[in-house]
Amino acid sequence: MKGNAFFSWAFMFSACALLAIGRVYDDRLVIAGINLVVIVSVVYLISVLILFSSIKKTVFSKSKILLYSFYLLVLITGPMLWLIFDITEFGFEKFINFWLIIVPVSIIIIEKYNRVDVLKTFYILLGVSCFLALLSSVGLSISARDDGRMAALGGGPIVFARWMGFGILSLLFLPIRIKGFYKYLVIVLFFILALASGSRGPILALFLTGFIFVILNFNKVIVKIGFVFLLLFSLLLFPGVGNKISKVVGFERVFMNVSKKGGSKQSTSTRTNLAIGSFILLQNYPLGVGAGNWQALSNEIRPTHMMPLEYPHNLLLEVACEYGIQTLLLLLLLLLFVLNLSYKKMIKFQNDKTSLYPLLFYLLLFFFLNSLVSGMLNDSRLLFVIISFIIIPKPLIYSENE
Repeated sequence: MKGNAFFSWAFMFSACALLAIGRVYDDRLVIAGINLVVIVSVVYLISVLILFSSIKKTVFSKSKILLYSFYLLVLITGPMLWLIFDITEFGFEKFINFWLIIVPVSIIIIEKYNRVDVLKTFYILLGVSCFLALLSSVGLSISARDDGRMAALGGGPIVFARWMGFGILSLLFLPIRIKGFYKYLVIVLFFILALASGSRGPILALFLTGFIFVILNFNKVIVKIGFVFLLLFSLLLFPGVGNKISKVVGFERVFMNVSKKGGSKQSTSTRTNLAIGSFILLQNYPLGVGAGNWQALSNEIRPTHMMPLEYPHNLLLEVACEYGIQTLLLLLLLLLFVLNLSYKKMIKFQNDKTSLYPLLFYLLLFFFLNSLVSGMLNDSRLLFVIISFIIIPKPLIYSENE
């Protein structure tokens, strides 16, 4: 990253911290009366201003125009819809965190980053996954919920499971030298902790991403896949390990919808009701209702079917309902274009072992699939970070200038 090295590192660490926390202010992370999030946010905002001022020119591409147009449309649409409907504390917080975290990080990545910066960011984010795994291992990552499921700092079980999934894919595809046994052992640990979170969305997204990877690389990976399954099976052979794993909080919840016969056993049908409520809301307000107003207006339209959650747990439905069909269409066009771009870059540099594009392609799939079944727009912040990495104009392969 060109520019002052101190502020570059300050931005990198503070941005990764806020990507993990998900908000610029959080009164839960206070030590000795000092709010750590406020300190991190101040460092982050200062470094953002300095790095923004160092951007002298930008070269536009189709993907960059689509991403910046999406950000601009959200910026314009949000306040306009608040004037028509209402502004809530939840909606305002969502909007501010999106604009202060996701958008600046995305722009700086595209305009300032190179391969070395991307690698450094991945190492820091992988450190977050390891840190959360360590906390959970000593019992410090248990949420305050009644079910006692795993949670991330500043987030719930879904966010925790996503970080474990991120750790798994990063270890698999990052071009770093780690002895195979230790790497796969950590991967298995991350996977068990993801199961322990009890969040089915990230687990499903991880399996689907793995399935696509196997389809695209069957001949190359069959031996490695066999080794992973052998390692999992060998762990279960130890006396009492199977029973202990099955008793881990949240483990049963992941598989609660599948009976021994393979049929539906238990289902809250919450996601189905959220989707139905979203489609009905779109029929009444196709141009959107503003950030944070989804639940209130859905309940107003169907008072006999009250929505229990503040958002539809689907990125596409949330964007459509809160920012309008026009914003959804732009987002879909962006996702399709970037997915195609990512795949082409992965194939183009497939013989280069230093290429970061396989990692970015499968992380893009993982976070997009996650966004369809769990979380909200702000929870998809790593999805937009991955999109920004893919859009970086310079090839993310090793060069002698590094």
